[in-house]
Amino acid sequence: MKQKSFFQAVGIILGMIIIGCILSIFGCSSGGHTPSGQAGNTTREEVVHFTGNGLMKESRMTLSQMLELPNAHFEHRYSLINNWPNEKMLVARGVKISEILKAAGIKDEAKCILVKGEDGYECSYTREQLLETKRFYFPGVREREASRAELVEPIIAYEYMEDSEQLSEARADRLCLIMPQAYVNEQNQHSFVKAVSEIHVTVDDPGKWEVATVYPPAGNIKKGDSVKLQHKHMGKVKMYYTLDGSMPGENATLYNPSTYQPELNQPIVINQDTCIKVVVKGFGKYDSDMAEYHYQIK
Repeated sequence: MKQKSFFQAVGIILGMIIIGCILSIFGCSSGGHTPSGQAGNTTREEVVHFTGNGLMKESRMTLSQMLELPNAHFEHRYSLINNWPNEKMLVARGVKISEILKAAGIKDEAKCILVKGEDGYECSYTREQLLETKRFYFPGVREREASRAELVEPIIAYEYMEDSEQLSEARADRLCLIMPQAYVNEQNQHSFVKAVSEIHVTVDDPGKWEVATVYPPAGNIKKGDSVKLQHKHMGKVKMYYTLDGSMPGENATLYNPSTYQPELNQPIVINQDTCIKVVVKGFGKYDSDMAEYHYQIK
């Protein structure tokens, strides 16, 4: 009887060990939740390739190497407006694009910077837009209130979270170019590039955006008729206009606030002799020349 009890005890112990191993295996495979993108950063090192005749030489840089650059780390809240248009907040940690390009050997004569994502999306910027223009976080972006603006940096972010104002909520994700707003009305989210894989820098002159055109043509018009502003790159540019004779700037009326809600892009109603002045702005080129269109009531 003692021998039988001994073997029973051994069997129970072995059974418990086997059950424990099974539970351990399933627990490892299914337990815990990894935030979106975080697993990707633990299994592969993010790499960005630097190409183009605007650099001293072509090279590559890993995220680890970017993080080792002196005075390059930057984290902050960001305000943004998309092409719907909706105003949002975002928190991000990353590396200053200015320091990254300095380390990559950008030339003084470089003028164009093209950032490419792995999914094929890309966005171009002039040197002035990406590296020299002061850019800000606007806490009052939803009210278009600019008085509390805070200076921030364009970055290659490795941790971020949209619709949040708490830096503690930023989570690891694919490298993303974050372009802050230059002014409180600027639509900037379409200039973000996710999963950055290449930065192409050239000495080519980016040129200016073409001027906006109008329909009907300038000249005589009936009172109450309307004028449409037109541009062949309507989805890439924003057209700012004035009717009071002043030069259109960042505070002028935006003609095309939405890419997805065309009903928001309202024609200009003409009720008296009017001069429409319009300037075209957009990433990748310099602002257009100012165009003037004069209408006289019949």
